[in-house]
Amino acid sequence: MATDSNTAATGNEHVSTDAGALPAWAQRALAQPGRSHRVAVAGASIHYLSWNLDAADKPGLLLVHGFGGHARWWDFVAPVLAADYRVVAMDLGGMGDSDHRSAYDQGLYADEIAAVIGDAGLAPALLVAHSFGGLLAIRAMAEHRALFRAAVIVDSRINFPNAGQPGERGASEQRPKRLYPDYDTARQRFRLIPHDNCAPSFVLDHVARHSLREVDGGWQWKFDDTITATLSHPTVSEAELLQRIELPLALIYGEHSVVLPADIAAKTVAYMRRGRAPIELAGAHHHLLLDRPEAFSALLAELLPQLLAEATA
Repeated sequence: MATDSNTAATGNEHVSTDAGALPAWAQRALAQPGRSHRVAVAGASIHYLSWNLDAADKPGLLLVHGFGGHARWWDFVAPVLAADYRVVAMDLGGMGDSDHRSAYDQGLYADEIAAVIGDAGLAPALLVAHSFGGLLAIRAMAEHRALFRAAVIVDSRINFPNAGQPGERGASEQRPKRLYPDYDTARQRFRLIPHDNCAPSFVLDHVARHSLREVDGGWQWKFDDTITATLSHPTVSEAELLQRIELPLALIYGEHSVVLPADIAAKTVAYMRRGRAPIELAGAHHHLLLDRPEAFSALLAELLPQLLAEATA
């Protein structure tokens, strides 16, 4: 998750990154921007980006961000995976360039995931989902089974039955949205939650740039600051939902993550019917795709074909 008051999204090109200052792998990634699309879901326009979507012979892959994130979090990962997949990264409702709603519900978020898969023609899709997005992905797979082949859950703290502990949402971190007089002032307030990270500065700059929009009188974060107040809490835990899912699943966590430490990762995969031992990404904190995008991309490039083979066996 990212915040000052709140964040998310795409579409703001106020500041351009000096491509010459970036490592070669990052230059290659940013040289392949995603194409923008929209699909209507329950009265809201849901935005998503695509890479290589016309390659009908390649499997479909959906990327889902975490709480307060947006599709552009995947800009250093999606182009790498697009060599072998039709890749889509979505903006969840109330985040990024998707519409805001009057109230939010995890079941409706699952419907948004399903609608993007349908609109992009990805089904049956592979799925990679980070943090809060992982909770929604579990719910989507349980409720829309036929749309999925396999999934990778990334550093998501699920709810366990009768545990009395909420999943990672970051609700206590949210504050009313502020108006900043200029972009630079707003950019200085960008923070990840949890704060611990080792993300390169150019990655954080890129994510922050696409988390803001210019409005009358200044700049604001795109994220809808009412989500935490209006989001309904599900009655069935993600652990219980995992036990219903027959798809091949994998769990990746950051070596230094405070959201999903190794013992909770092991407890999580125990609920997976077709899971495997949790996979640790060395050196990473909670925001793996920002901390170590090159290593994370390489890990997914190795893992996804394995899950695909299991799904088709």
